[in-house]
Amino acid sequence: MFKKLRDARLNAQMDAELREIISEHERVRESATAIRDFLLRVLDETQSGAEKFSDEALADAAELIEELGPGAFYWMTEIAVQMTLLAQASLADIPTNVSVELGKSGSAEQIVKLVVQV
Repeated sequence: MFKKLRDARLNAQMDAELREIISEHERVRESATAIRDFLLRVLDETQSGAEKFSDEALADAAELIEELGPGAFYWMTEIAVQMTLLAQASLADIPTNVSVELGKSGSAEQIVKLVVQV
């Protein structure tokens, strides 16, 4: 009888921990998608000649940081670092996973989607 109760408690505890892990994974995935989407938006605005640092873009950036916290800023900086390292490797004719995957014809959007995989 006690063994069944103990096993039931253990199973309930394990289920709760698993739900927490899955929930955290989903939250991180949603955050990553929001950051990638914002990066793609800025890329599109840059390519189309739209106004840089528009009130709308800054408001959306502030909302993203408010919602996701300082990790969002850090992650955007990390993405910039990765892009800089890719550019440096390209200048030195060093192959990267991006050049192997996309070849010489990859668009900026394809590069972002490859570097910032969700």
